[in-house]
Amino acid sequence: MKNTQNAIKSMTCLLLIAICNIAPSKAQTDPTAPSAGKEAKNTVMVGAGALNFIYFVVNRLDNANVTTPADSFVFSAITTNTTAPLYYLKYENKLGKRHAVGLSFANSGFTVGGLVRDSFFLNDLGTLTQLNLKLNYKTRSLNVRYNYTFNPDAQVKIYWGLGMGIRTNKISVSTNDSRLLNKFNIPGINIASVPTFGFESTLGFKGTIADQLGWYAEMGIAKSVFQGGISYSF
Repeated sequence: MKNTQNAIKSMTCLLLIAICNIAPSKAQTDPTAPSAGKEAKNTVMVGAGALNFIYFVVNRLDNANVTTPADSFVFSAITTNTTAPLYYLKYENKLGKRHAVGLSFANSGFTVGGLVRDSFFLNDLGTLTQLNLKLNYKTRSLNVRYNYTFNPDAQVKIYWGLGMGIRTNKISVSTNDSRLLNKFNIPGINIASVPTFGFESTLGFKGTIADQLGWYAEMGIAKSVFQGGISYSF
């Protein structure tokens, strides 16, 4: 939860910077900069995500009252609830003043586990034991992405991006009852990897920190509602 809060604070700061510089002003060219006389065509970006709604649900399980929940709640006690790093890796190649194409990779996931309500079995020692079930989910996306920049001459650029590609979904289940797993010992049941269609559409802001180093922030449909990080152009 603390990682999510820090990421939200970072996104907020980046968006405030973008809003304060939203007026299209002509970018000043520094003749001493390494890129003087030669415009950078390639950009690599590394970012972190915030406001992933599944992450909120998983993190809130820390404070969940499972002693008297609704009958539909699976667990009587939560033993594990963690989230995987939510990060983005992007590459784009500038085709013109306003147009760019590239690749976007994103990673996220979570693990939730606990004692299953009203579920007991005799273990190998003959002791009555409550069933412990853990679900691990990982998803990755690789999209081909197109970006359109609305104000290419501004110090803070505003752009819209659309990406389409492939998304992998890996689900694995573990339990303290080995006989239960043996009943489902079929490929694709205990560990399932299901590729699906990947899609993203975001509104972004991009600025310069120093020389070839910059920052970016995006909001929209992706692994998270907000994302942001640093960029390097060459």
